[in-house]
Amino acid sequence: MKRISIIIAIFAFALTLPIEAKDQGVSKKEQKAAKRALEAQKDSIAGLVSRDAMERGEWVFNAVSVNVSGGPMVNVPSNLNFLMVEGDKYTFQTSSGFGGGPNNMGGITTTGLIKIEDVEADRHGNITYSLRLNGTILNGTATLTLERNSNRADLYINMDRGTRNLSMVGAVYPIGTTRVFEGTLR
Repeated sequence: MKRISIIIAIFAFALTLPIEAKDQGVSKKEQKAAKRALEAQKDSIAGLVSRDAMERGEWVFNAVSVNVSGGPMVNVPSNLNFLMVEGDKYTFQTSSGFGGGPNNMGGITTTGLIKIEDVEADRHGNITYSLRLNGTILNGTATLTLERNSNRADLYINMDRGTRNLSMVGAVYPIGTTRVFEGTLR
């Protein structure tokens, strides 16, 4: 909790920088540079918060686009398409949001046990988590790659049975900082 308080204090200080720059008659080029620096700070803070949540085992990956077995990438509602991890349990949901399907939202919702098998960092600072998912509908291996200094991530799920694999693009958040809407469990 102390770590998150420090991060929030740094974030609040960073938000005051562009306001002060405008008051002192700074050029547009300098304002753009300050804005880029502020965005980089926000991303860096979001990355720290996401990594902390993943270390605690209390995080949500919200997908903004999904690709099934090499088909087209489809934009989806992030509150309906997610992988949520709470300790050694997971909830996975994918949904079109149009109704029907096993979860009454046009997709599936399933739960199970999760095991982190491996964590690796590449030379660029990206972190890759290899996860084993064991559940009622979904059994497979998930690979989550978290971008350096950001909460943006890619999730690839390789199913044990069948040829349907999923690629998802989204972001990782601590539980409680993002809203998800769970459908009916199967």
